Amino acid sequence: MIVYMDRTSIQSLTVEDIREIVVKQGYQLKYRKLERYYVGDHDILHSERTDKTGGDNRIVNNMARYITDTVVGYFLGQPVVYSSENEEYLNILQDIFDYNDEQDHNTELGKQSSIKGDCFEMVYLDEEGKIRFGLVFPENLILFYETESEFTSPLAALRLIRAMDKDGNVILTVEFWTYTQVVFLRSFNGGTLEVTGWKEHYWNDVPFVEYINNRERIGDFEGVISEIDAYNRVQSNTANYFQYNDDAILKILKMGDVSPEDVAEMKRQRAIILEDGGDVGWLLKTVDDTALENYKNRLREDIHLGSNVPNMTDEAFGGNLSGVAVSYKLWGLEQVCAIKERKFKRALQRRIELITHMLNLQGHQFDYRDIDMQFRRNKPQNILEQSQIIGNLSSMLSKETLLQLLPFVDNPQEEIDKLEEEKNRDTESFGTYQNLAKAFQIQDEEAAQKPGEALRQLPEGDDTS
Repeated sequence: MIVYMDRTSIQSLTVEDIREIVVKQGYQLKYRKLERYYVGDHDILHSERTDKTGGDNRIVNNMARYITDTVVGYFLGQPVVYSSENEEYLNILQDIFDYNDEQDHNTELGKQSSIKGDCFEMVYLDEEGKIRFGLVFPENLILFYETESEFTSPLAALRLIRAMDKDGNVILTVEFWTYTQVVFLRSFNGGTLEVTGWKEHYWNDVPFVEYINNRERIGDFEGVISEIDAYNRVQSNTANYFQYNDDAILKILKMGDVSPEDVAEMKRQRAIILEDGGDVGWLLKTVDDTALENYKNRLREDIHLGSNVPNMTDEAFGGNLSGVAVSYKLWGLEQVCAIKERKFKRALQRRIELITHMLNLQGHQFDYRDIDMQFRRNKPQNILEQSQIIGNLSSMLSKETLLQLLPFVDNPQEEIDKLEEEKNRDTESFGTYQNLAKAFQIQDEEAAQKPGEALRQLPEGDDTS
């Protein structure tokens, strides 16, 4: 949750003000619904049954999960690549990222942002004094900004931690973070918040990073939930139609005066005796298959169109398509990811800035602006086509830049180092070979100059004839 407040008002916040902000946190229901839809708990499962005599199928087509997984996989399936001219700085930073499983962590940040529109990250030091960063769900953090500017840093943060003790009491712990200190508050079972302590911290900043999906903080499937609900209903109603017809009522006209025993006997004999003008049939519901399928197809198209996520099962994605053809089919998704990339890059830069501040406190003199990053789309790749492009650009671009174009290279600098090591080993091996060849050449030259020396060195009794 985001709150806009001027610096003076934040500095004058009281415990009662903080409690009021926590109580008025209005995004809880939104976040819960979006999380429900991602895991497949859609509204149709909780709707009231209207026809209690027919089928009650409640089918969930989890398009919400499909949209998020497709977008996140396309956007962050290939890890972010970092580069810098300062190799020492880059290596230290990469070690911190590896220690935090940064690639998997970035994917989780991207997924939560895709589902809920935004999420947060906390940067901290663990018990061993190593830099760590962890995911904070948006329902558990309130971030204070002074303005809506794209480049402002947060002025304060409220981190909410909900837990339950062994006696069943609900414990709410609140951490109020400013640039210089953190204040701890606690309440039991919804009671009054009370201050339990405070301490100064070392960040000289609010150590939280916000990852937003877009400026409006809207999830990737949030805008098509109504279409998803409509698709669930029509699929469920279709199943109800077929179930009704499977259990249809037998209709018999002009059977005459018969008893249940007569009907049972007719079933055994597999024959029915009717009066003149009699008829036997089933009471069925008529389903217009063509209209129904057209309606469902239209809903699916609207869902894909509204979310800018293509239908990957479409026949248009088959065959050996070129890179340009694939790019055209993924054009809408690419526009969504372009917006995501700018927001995500700004958040990663702030993460690096916080980490760099801590490294400089430890004696380094690094500048976070020396780190460059590149995002790569996880889409079907034509490796041959890419290698030809790289070959054509080899005289105009550096090795590091060219390696960044390859989807299977996560760390270009590491690959350059490996190439250098292999080159040195090859040089050493070739040098050893040259020395051996030269030694044999000298021996051959000396033997040629003294033709009788070889005969004198032969053991006695050898026959040289």
